Amino acid sequence: MKEAKAYVFVAPAAALAILFSFLPLGKSLAGSFLRISQSGKVLGWAGLGNYVSVLSDPSFLSSIRNTLLFVVLFLPLNTAITLLAASLLRRKGRLTSIPESIFMTPLAFSLSALALIFKEIFRGRVSIANRILGTDMEWLEQPFTAMAVLAVMGVFLDFALDFILLLSAFRNIDRSTIEAAGIDGASAWTIYRRIEIPEIAGMLRITIFMALKDAVLISAPVMVLTEGGPFRSTETVMYYYYLEAFRSGNRAAETTIAVMMVAFSAIIMSLASRRRKDA
Repeated sequence: MKEAKAYVFVAPAAALAILFSFLPLGKSLAGSFLRISQSGKVLGWAGLGNYVSVLSDPSFLSSIRNTLLFVVLFLPLNTAITLLAASLLRRKGRLTSIPESIFMTPLAFSLSALALIFKEIFRGRVSIANRILGTDMEWLEQPFTAMAVLAVMGVFLDFALDFILLLSAFRNIDRSTIEAAGIDGASAWTIYRRIEIPEIAGMLRITIFMALKDAVLISAPVMVLTEGGPFRSTETVMYYYYLEAFRSGNRAAETTIAVMMVAFSAIIMSLASRRRKDA
């Protein structure tokens, strides 16, 4: 009887998962091996032809390079900044709630709104960024600076959640271990490096994996901030997918890229889950 009640509670979530996740994924997987017209009509069997076509497209290969560059810029910066912020506020005090609230404010804004704010901050030579920094740059008109701005915005978007997770990990450390180390004469730096960092290492790895997944799947900020420019230098894999699927109506590329990205995301999250269990 108890098992039956459990299945009743699980059934709605399972039905939604099947309807909106597994069935579309199965359809995409099947479609990636078929030749499909723009209208959705199946024209025949393609085998691995769709995968070969996508992987040999120079624009797709360029989007992979752009995505890798974004990961290289974003991931270390995001990890360093969130770890630093959580480390500074790991000891709860009377005034720590103020910076905590400030650091969590990005969660209150929509992604598109934040992207539009960044676009205005870095737009043109008379941009707010140039006035503050005393520079004369067109940030969004040069390939590397446009990617750098995109990486900074990515950090801003991911910061709040990663900060909360790391801060919680710090504050859940057994205080008796830290107090015992202090009594034995260990310095604050030694305690931080030898005790606290190893204790939160599991959660730190989780945030890194989550940030990696977000970096690989980034698309909406690209749409709003740079639209893949200049000269397609910020066109990521998922933005390439958006162009092929919704602008060009390329059903073969749509299903093929969807399957590849789901597989890649599943690998990242399975590794993160395994690391979590090991920790």
